[in-house]
Amino acid sequence: MYWVSEDNVAGEPGKVLFVILPTIGCYRYRFGKACYMCSYPAQAPKETSQERIFGHFLEALDKIRGKEGRFAVRIFTSGSFFDSAEVGRETRHKIFEAIAELDNVYEVVVETRSELVREEWVRELAKRVEGKHFEVAIGLETANDDVADVSINKGNTFEDFVRASERIRGAGAFVKTYLLFKPAFLGEKDAIEDIKASIERAAPYTDTFSINLTNIQKGTIYERLWDRNEYRPPWLWSVIEVLKWAKEKFPEKRFLCDPVGAGSPRGPHNCGLCDREVARAIRRFSTTQDVKHLDIEHECMREWAYITATGLLDWQLITW
Repeated sequence: MYWVSEDNVAGEPGKVLFVILPTIGCYRYRFGKACYMCSYPAQAPKETSQERIFGHFLEALDKIRGKEGRFAVRIFTSGSFFDSAEVGRETRHKIFEAIAELDNVYEVVVETRSELVREEWVRELAKRVEGKHFEVAIGLETANDDVADVSINKGNTFEDFVRASERIRGAGAFVKTYLLFKPAFLGEKDAIEDIKASIERAAPYTDTFSINLTNIQKGTIYERLWDRNEYRPPWLWSVIEVLKWAKEKFPEKRFLCDPVGAGSPRGPHNCGLCDREVARAIRRFSTTQDVKHLDIEHECMREWAYITATGLLDWQLITW
């Protein structure tokens, strides 16, 4: 699967080629230890080959080959790019050599779990795309180890993330940090406080933050909680507040956010009337990094403000 959409490319507006490689998916999912909110590996093929993976990537790359403009290539695997059971070392090299041939690609991003980062492996890729902005994304999710364990089942600690970040930077690449907005068992107020604290703690080890808004995926523990009215995806107003705060506090950092599923009951949403407009504002900010796009209001902000001021939990809001 692959597609192209507008986003921030190495600090400026551009277009991104998103590529999902047909790998066998996250090893923790395969071993029955998946993150509680994630079902992406369930859609991964049970069997594949390195030839198929590389062929799929070349097919995707043809979408931007020879096109004018400023492009990024962001590669996903429903797991980790540095898991050799998913993407072999030689395949990784071939993918990056193919990217290096394209002068219109300014940014390259791959993702991995922190324990799979090897400085040598990152350096091998950084050298192949020298002159391009190369980021390795790590799913920290939260800087609170208790939340990571109880609400996410991440299997990593903050110190694991720090070590991985140091290895990535030592190899000549940049660090992108994924943070999960509103892990289970946190109310709206708690979720805002958790992600702000996580940004502050992770900032010294991060170049780009990706704020990932929880959505309800099938077959997950989050879906069970949602079915029982014990969990609500985040309000879009909460995202607006955090992005404004974050960009003001850390203007040198890049903050990206794509509100996937915005406006649906399973995705981040407000009242249902303003969701589309607010989601567009978040995407415009993500592309431009200009907080003026976040100056938006709607009458449902009063409900959100009451919930965040009182610290009400989701199970107390069954009728909302």
